[in-house]
Amino acid sequence: MANFFSASQEEQQEILLSFWQRFKYLIIFAFVAIVLSIVGSDYITSSSQEEDFETASLYQSYLETDDQDVGKRIIDTYSDSVYADFVRLNEAKRNFQNNDSSKAIELLKTVINNNANAEEFNPLQAAAKTRLAKIYLDNQDFNEVLSLFESTDQLTSTMLEQKADAENALGQFNKARASYMLALQNSTNQSSMALINMKISDLEGEEVE
Repeated sequence: MANFFSASQEEQQEILLSFWQRFKYLIIFAFVAIVLSIVGSDYITSSSQEEDFETASLYQSYLETDDQDVGKRIIDTYSDSVYADFVRLNEAKRNFQNNDSSKAIELLKTVINNNANAEEFNPLQAAAKTRLAKIYLDNQDFNEVLSLFESTDQLTSTMLEQKADAENALGQFNKARASYMLALQNSTNQSSMALINMKISDLEGEEVE
């Protein structure tokens, strides 16, 4: 746990997602067992149980084999499930590494849209937005980064830093400084804080807007 708490917010999201991916199969069935014991089996149809079991089994197979065909089957058959979104996150990373940023962007936007109605902080959506912003920054689509975060109520330290990077690249130095300061205030990772401080120092010589 020490590594978790010393990690940056982006790294913490990755750790939580990794934990969820590894143990969701067990968590789902523990949850089903608890629900059954409380409300009784009449409230859960056998068909839905079979579907949950099949989806969980497919996802477990996908994790163990990294088989893209299995991932595609999950997305095609269970498009609205959380499993499909986890597959999309993983495949977006694979596509980006293979220099197919267009496909990666498409997959990440789907994850973001699928989780758009979440009332509380959603780690899936946050991870997707963080990865999408990385791609936009890499492609020098700085306005896309700002547009992405305009509709985001809860910006993590990493998101604020990405926003500041885009503002800096667009010559919006005062806005960048303010965003970097917010990122610094929200960060608990010493390495990230040191990097943000360096970026703030680099802004000191820039003209005030």
